[in-house]
Amino acid sequence: MQLLFLVAVAYLTFIQAAIIKRDPSRQYYTLHFPQGHLDDTTHQAAKHIAQSLNTRYEGPVGELKTYFLVSQQQQQQYTKRASGNYDPVLTLFDQHKKQLSKRDSITSPWVKVNRIDKQVLKQRSKRAVLPPRAPILTSGKLVLEDAQATLGIKDPGFDKQWHLVNLEHTGNDINVTSTWKQGVTGKGIIVAILDDGLDYKSRDLKDNFYAEGSYDFNDHVDLPTPILWNDYHGTRCAGQIAAVKNDACGVGIAYDAKVSGIRILSGEITDVDEAAALNYKYQENDIFSCSWGPPDDGKTMEAPNGILADAFINGIENGRGGKGTVYVFATGNGGDAGDNCNFDGYTNSIYTITVGALDHTNHHPSYAERCSAQLVVTYSSGGGKSIYTTNHGHEECTDIHGGTSAAAPNAAGIFALVLSVRPDLTWRDMQHLCVQTALPVDLEDDDWKKLPSGRMYNHKYGYGKLDTWAIVEAAKVFKSVNKQTYLELPVKMNVTDIPDTTSDKHKKPLQSTIQVSEEMINAAGLSRLEHITATINIEHQRRGDVQIILRSPNNVESELAAVRSGDASADGIRNWKFMTVKHWEEDPIGNWTLLIYDEVNAESTGRMLNWTMTLFGELDPTFEGEPDHQPNVNHDTTNDVPTSIIKTTPKPTSSSQVDNTHAPVRPTRVKPTTTITPTSSESTIPTHLDEAEDTDSVSPGGSTLDNDDTLDYSVFIYAFVGTAAILGLATGMYFHKRKHWRSPSLPNQSSAISSQSYEFQEFKHDEDDEDDDFEEGEASDGRPLLSQQEQLDR
Repeated sequence: MQLLFLVAVAYLTFIQAAIIKRDPSRQYYTLHFPQGHLDDTTHQAAKHIAQSLNTRYEGPVGELKTYFLVSQQQQQQYTKRASGNYDPVLTLFDQHKKQLSKRDSITSPWVKVNRIDKQVLKQRSKRAVLPPRAPILTSGKLVLEDAQATLGIKDPGFDKQWHLVNLEHTGNDINVTSTWKQGVTGKGIIVAILDDGLDYKSRDLKDNFYAEGSYDFNDHVDLPTPILWNDYHGTRCAGQIAAVKNDACGVGIAYDAKVSGIRILSGEITDVDEAAALNYKYQENDIFSCSWGPPDDGKTMEAPNGILADAFINGIENGRGGKGTVYVFATGNGGDAGDNCNFDGYTNSIYTITVGALDHTNHHPSYAERCSAQLVVTYSSGGGKSIYTTNHGHEECTDIHGGTSAAAPNAAGIFALVLSVRPDLTWRDMQHLCVQTALPVDLEDDDWKKLPSGRMYNHKYGYGKLDTWAIVEAAKVFKSVNKQTYLELPVKMNVTDIPDTTSDKHKKPLQSTIQVSEEMINAAGLSRLEHITATINIEHQRRGDVQIILRSPNNVESELAAVRSGDASADGIRNWKFMTVKHWEEDPIGNWTLLIYDEVNAESTGRMLNWTMTLFGELDPTFEGEPDHQPNVNHDTTNDVPTSIIKTTPKPTSSSQVDNTHAPVRPTRVKPTTTITPTSSESTIPTHLDEAEDTDSVSPGGSTLDNDDTLDYSVFIYAFVGTAAILGLATGMYFHKRKHWRSPSLPNQSSAISSQSYEFQEFKHDEDDEDDDFEEGEASDGRPLLSQQEQLDR
């Protein structure tokens, strides 16, 4: 019996650890079992379904316990019936699901499986920067002689690493040498570089390379060898973190830490590969440094959905033995294009630490994006200087590394030092430490705002720059936060026109208010506020014209969506989760107001459908029972004009230190549409609350909330006379036309009328299913944490 048990354990360990190598001659699909576990029962169910679909069972997807991969030869994909988006496997899956009845056993494999997703190849791109080579300044002492003597640093490029020691602008560095002197050098921590490979033969990296945590998901081989001519990005990032203290090039921030290479950016990959990469060896790889994302072109809006969203959830719930993977993402280099990192679902996620760039003069580089999801900044290129680091191949070093691509690994290196002191810290502990220890810079910038917490926040800088000494010292005595809770507050409102705000000096936005009571906070067990998301649904002819502000009861304003002049998409904003960290530890009780402006192009119009605000934070350690995450209350929504807000059209981020010599480009993965076949209607828009009042009206004459009740009396006289005239004219037309009208009960007439009424097609898949979509208890999956658009992309 014991032998059988050991065999079973070995078998499950094998299927869990196996990496499925992609065969280009086969088409792949994922089967999703929402309540699945990696046991023999689920495994056998997936095998049964694979056989029923005439596909080959491949196995589980990486560390994800609820996804299984099946495949079929490409030549079997098309028949004489094939046209358009027809797919025989998806069609067969639908047929099996539709044949299910209530009499089917709950143990049936087809009851357990939720959906099938067809895998398509995609390309992620680097958030790299290639500025012209600038001369290295030689005036002044660029070497801290004390650090060299005390630590034995002999690296010939150490004096060029101004982000470590900046003597030209004293203090404009990460303040790391005193931490090194304490013996805090990253020992015992492994940082995974998700990028285009890693030159593990480099003299600077070979001693710190961790092969066991590495893999090439582009070519499906064990080692992440750079092959393409431009596969240098990951090596440079790795050098910033863990370049060995030796006689080659420079030294890494955590020079005794290990680095893994996970190659994903050197070709197209599927969501399966990316999801597996985000969880790869996540019990050993502590930090995942990601200097890539969707295109930074000022018009793209893209988020991780489906299996990718679940990979992040799996990482923070199960990585590092349950303490959570630390995901570090670069904000993006679209600042010059007017881009904003809240339109990037990776940087806009509560699961990631979003890091922006700061130049050597402590100013905001023009390429760096701003957004309310940005937590901190650290040093990178701009103002005439770039980052000096390890290079791949025969060129051991480079001094042209930069962009937010360089900021993310600098932060990852600092976090490696933190975890080497406190390996027990959770992913949320690291975020709290960032908020508590970041140092505000460039205080003359007018976006800095004093918060009720006493801290400062700026959409360009987050809470400020990372200071190594400060965050490591704080980590030594930090008390880990309790587990997370949330309060989800949906607003069901009538479809409402967004007023044009292109010309008025006193802007009159669409305004919707949610009241948060003490009872709600207590029922959810929320003791300390962290992230806030606003899931918003807007139909608009030109998405880039929309600006969205969230205002707290304490008059703290987060810019959730900035105007993007290059975004001419007519897709609108569909179920997008905007996120802000600006309200960290703020008292949430009171009225929260969403303000929506329609700027730039008066001829482009839009309508608001609904929105949901979700507050995330620490569960009160004294709380008992089950938290109430979704109180059944009605939220008022009005279109009043705020008294103190005057908005002008936002402009692309500018800087007093604009460096126009280059336009940074980070790695980008271009994502085609993924085919998804759900088994039932899946709405992520909670709408079970009572309908709020319509908010179509806009006060005339630019009046504000204070003077709405004191309008000139003549306005009412004119309104009365005008109304009477219109009624008289309508009555005359009625009697004149009546004899020509047919019976109003004719079906053709009613259908014509209904066809002209407004309907947001993306969220009304089928009239028969509409009531099921919005059943109470089905409005949320209990994890409203990431942008989820998978049902909209079908």
